[in-house]
Amino acid sequence: MELLDINTDHFAIVASLLPFLSTVICVICSLVLHFDQATTTHCRVANYLPSISAATGDYSPEKYIWRVGIGYHSSLRLFGIALEFNLFFLKASHQTRAKTSFMLLNKLNTFCYTLENFALVLLTFVSADENYEIHEKSFIVFMVTSMLHMLFSCILYHWTCQVPAKNKEVWILRKKVSILLANYSCFALAIYFFFRHNWYCESGVYTLFAFCEYMAVFSNIYFNYSIIDDIKGQARLKLSCHQFNSKTQ
Repeated sequence: MELLDINTDHFAIVASLLPFLSTVICVICSLVLHFDQATTTHCRVANYLPSISAATGDYSPEKYIWRVGIGYHSSLRLFGIALEFNLFFLKASHQTRAKTSFMLLNKLNTFCYTLENFALVLLTFVSADENYEIHEKSFIVFMVTSMLHMLFSCILYHWTCQVPAKNKEVWILRKKVSILLANYSCFALAIYFFFRHNWYCESGVYTLFAFCEYMAVFSNIYFNYSIIDDIKGQARLKLSCHQFNSKTQ
């Protein structure tokens, strides 16, 4: 008996919209309701955008919107992790699948994806105000594992392409690599602007940091959503159970 039958296209859309809309709504609420508090910095210079931590973890109703959105998203993401692992395994030829390097990288990629998910949950529910050390370390783990997951996914996709690769496969791989490079670039710029702000206290620099931080998060969401290019209209998530009948004589 089927308990659940979900179109994976709809699943991917909902799973991606939850963090995207949560981020956008929290930033807008912070700008409208708590502009002065959310945009203030230790330098006391002009700043026009809150960091994601300030927009999602310090004030109400933002922190509750963020926690609900990420809570549901992280639950759905567990299905996405299993889906990606099996997708690479099924895409690989029997020869590629038998290689130790492929199996190890596929498992390592799944581990990074899982750890990224749990780090996201931890930094969501432990705000910087409540415990800065845990929040900071969770953010570092989240960024490192998310970047590794994107890199490993691109490598695995390249390994599992047909020989010669189809036009669609080439397009998908280029898209994944483009998103990865955009994510790495935004993260590098965010780090640069963050330290420049702390060192020189220039007006508007923290705003650039916050903007790059948003773009790094959005590119991460888009990368995870890009799995839909491979499964669109071809897969469903199903949950079923067996029904047992007992007879007495």
